[in-house]
Amino acid sequence: MLQFLPGLTSTKKQRIPAFVAALASSKTRHIALFPTCLLKEERYALYRTLETIPGLAIPHVHLRSDCATDELCYLAERFKTVAFNIHPESSKHSFGPIPVAFANMFFIENVEELPEPVELEGRNGARPGGLCPDFSHLEGARLSGNAKYVEKFIKLLSSYPVGCCHISAIRPGIPNSWSGGFDHHEFGRLSDLDYLHAYKAYFPDKWASLELENSFDEQLLAIQYLKKLLGSD
Repeated sequence: MLQFLPGLTSTKKQRIPAFVAALASSKTRHIALFPTCLLKEERYALYRTLETIPGLAIPHVHLRSDCATDELCYLAERFKTVAFNIHPESSKHSFGPIPVAFANMFFIENVEELPEPVELEGRNGARPGGLCPDFSHLEGARLSGNAKYVEKFIKLLSSYPVGCCHISAIRPGIPNSWSGGFDHHEFGRLSDLDYLHAYKAYFPDKWASLELENSFDEQLLAIQYLKKLLGSD
């Protein structure tokens, strides 16, 4: 059954303590982690804090390019991580060679660039598990008229397994700060998630991760909304 994971993001580092405090006082014990703006020392400081929450599991982690194999081992063993997502090779923040021992746990995201079939097929015996669609980037491309991006990625989604995904907001008429598109990592209202219904057929079977800077409590409301929107109650 599809499980929606509240996402602990790191773009706005000042929001991390409040998220962790709310998580610790809740009954939720599964989250996704997006430590993409944290250096190694900052990541391990956060891990030590998260270790204090009994029973916490982090099934999905968005890796930075400087995450080494020992960090993957730690996350898999301590937090039961089963899905690592990375950016494609042609992107600004590509990961580098995929460790063979973890290859089937790696899922490649669509960002400003798309993964190519050759990297999804694997290199040097390291074939990744498949795709990690970011549906807001896909919808943002559609709204901007980038039909080639949309067509190519839909074809990939129809050809390769989807192991996890990113859920963010679409806010038409409100450009984001990094590309001017309408994809955002914070929703203003729950209806900013309505576009996801169009991509329901491409959702993974198990993990759907909220890549949102909204508070923990706001994300829980979003999860209830998404369950009704996508019929996954």
